[in-house]
Amino acid sequence: MAALPSAVHLRRCVVSPAGRHSASLIFLHGSGDSGQGLRQWIKQVLNQDLTFQHIKIIYPTAPSRPYTPLKGGFSNVWFDRFKISNDCPEHLESIDSMCQVLTGLIDDEVKNGIEKSRILIGGAKKKKKKKKK
Repeated sequence: MAALPSAVHLRRCVVSPAGRHSASLIFLHGSGDSGQGLRQWIKQVLNQDLTFQHIKIIYPTAPSRPYTPLKGGFSNVWFDRFKISNDCPEHLESIDSMCQVLTGLIDDEVKNGIEKSRILIGGAKKKKKKKKK
């Protein structure tokens, strides 16, 4: 799989802080989801949007890319996997490529006056609902 260029622009869903912006949270979605989908899921769980007085929340969407577990089908994923397994080595080329892209997102926040020590990156994987038998 080819590496993504570091100039990739990620679609973003942003929740602005209620007050003065002095910190940022970059919240990454799970494989096949989107930033908007993750925001909606959090709103559903909390019965409200996740907001803070001084923290901007950024929900970026991973670029659509060929995904090996889907037999090369396109999916919004942060990196490729050889297979979905705990004992499988990571696909380092795609992880390194996405690290460069996410560094660009962090750099954008720094350009907006946010110190690196005030930027967090986290993620969530939604649990799938079990089908009733």
